[in-house]
Amino acid sequence: MKSLTLIFTFSIIATFSHATPSLVTLLHTQQINETALSSGSCIYKIIITTSCSSPRLTTDAIDILIGDADGTQIFASPDPNTGLFKQCGTDIFAVHADCIGKICNMHFVRVGTDGWIPETAIVYHRDYPPITFNFDSFLPSGVPFGVNYCEHY
Repeated sequence: MKSLTLIFTFSIIATFSHATPSLVTLLHTQQINETALSSGSCIYKIIITTSCSSPRLTTDAIDILIGDADGTQIFASPDPNTGLFKQCGTDIFAVHADCIGKICNMHFVRVGTDGWIPETAIVYHRDYPPITFNFDSFLPSGVPFGVNYCEHY
């Protein structure tokens, strides 16, 4: 089983290795100061609501991948030890990364045994209207799971 987990983890790393690295900050308020950003960098605000059907809490590693229609992607990996993604909860993140085009896809990768059911995720980009992704599905462990609206752009 350990070797299978290692293979899944390596596959995930290989899949996302072309994504732009980012800095993830858990926000306690919804205010973001974008004037301090360097040229060419953006802050993406991500609001994730966990389903009330989800397990009470999860300690699983949950990675986030958002992308635009040109295939440019941003990868974020919140710390699983911070008590995020609780049943019926809402978590707000600021992801600091290079600016990309209009966000049109979002994927999660969950690795662990607790399980997790995201309900919705809303991604804010300073140059475009916010986009909502509806999940409301149990995420399988070790494989990307997401929503892609890019064919509409």
